[in-house]
Amino acid sequence: MRFLLIVTLLVFLSSCVVMREPSGEENLRIVVLAYKFGYNLSEEKLLQIAGATSYDDEVLAYYEYFKTGNLPKFVQTKAAEIYDQRILDILKETLSIDGSASATIIDAFDEPPAKSEWDLEVDQIDQVLVQRVHALLLNDWKIKGFFYSWCEKYSIRVTEEDLNLYAQFLVKVCEAYSKLTLRKTSSGYSSFFTDEVSLSLVPTELVLAICYVESKFFPGAFRCEISNAAAEAVSVGLGQILADADSFTTQQDIGDGKKDLYTFELLNIHYFNGLFRATDLTQLKVGVLFCRALLALLIQKFR
Repeated sequence: MRFLLIVTLLVFLSSCVVMREPSGEENLRIVVLAYKFGYNLSEEKLLQIAGATSYDDEVLAYYEYFKTGNLPKFVQTKAAEIYDQRILDILKETLSIDGSASATIIDAFDEPPAKSEWDLEVDQIDQVLVQRVHALLLNDWKIKGFFYSWCEKYSIRVTEEDLNLYAQFLVKVCEAYSKLTLRKTSSGYSSFFTDEVSLSLVPTELVLAICYVESKFFPGAFRCEISNAAAEAVSVGLGQILADADSFTTQQDIGDGKKDLYTFELLNIHYFNGLFRATDLTQLKVGVLFCRALLALLIQKFR
């Protein structure tokens, strides 16, 4: 009987070790890696990937910066060279510059989402957070970095005062979407795309960190996955949400004529009744909405 109790105790203790919960930082690292490399990957696979990439370290460093003001030392990069002029032309044609904002960098990317319930506002924002965003934008502008080079591609003139106004607008949008809860509009079952997800699960500082690492805060930035001169998929917007190239255009020389379901298409189907176009991701409010929605689902999955 005593032997049986000892064996039972050892089994119990060993099971406790196996069932150890990841730390808060490790959970956040897993979420960040899943955002970049795929929501369908396991924790074990994502932690293996962590050893071969600096993406999670960079995002978490900027997350800490937005929380504390401690600026990490990472190399500023120029605009990605993996782009297609045809995609750029399509995106430029969709911009609506109508004089509704004093700064062109805001005016070009301030279109509201398809439904008013997705267009939220806040009365007050964290001005310390605005200052930290502005500092990154100003530094990039002075060294003619990634944000600056994308402004040139879109022929958008920006002044230092515009950067301050843009920082205010960006933080306001990011904080506003913390109040939104999305409800599934599709009938298909999915353990990941749950019936309801609250975007309040995501810290605004994490949204900003992802958007800075992915696009240096330029809403119209994009990267292409090109095969045989065709752009199969495009990562676009502040959070570089992946979409099928055929979601941008029906031109046969750009896509392959077959629309696959990437992150944009899946979120669009499950939570937005398919009302968005892929080109809408360049609009700042839509870009933040999709970025925050994906992060909320990942936090929900891995917490």
